[in-house]
Amino acid sequence: MAGEPVSRQVSEHEVAITVGEREFRIAAECPHRKGRLVHAQVNPRTLRLTCPLHKSVFDLATGCRVAGPVSGDLPVTEVAPGDGARGGGQG
Repeated sequence: MAGEPVSRQVSEHEVAITVGEREFRIAAECPHRKGRLVHAQVNPRTLRLTCPLHKSVFDLATGCRVAGPVSGDLPVTEVAPGDGARGGGQG
């Protein structure tokens, strides 16, 4: 069972989300209307992330939008264990 998700801002353009043993780096802003994703809801069982601004839902493993307002997909990189210092941020 996955642990409670932990989100932290790692740079102006990037947020790290840890769910159990997995860590994902995502864009800091939602592609829809720039909602701050450090405050997003994360479902640890489904790995779905919900933007706090307009409720766009993204698959955390792929970045694909699965619900909510039309927007682009979310840039996501899964960080390999032991590679936590790596940052593939946007811009």
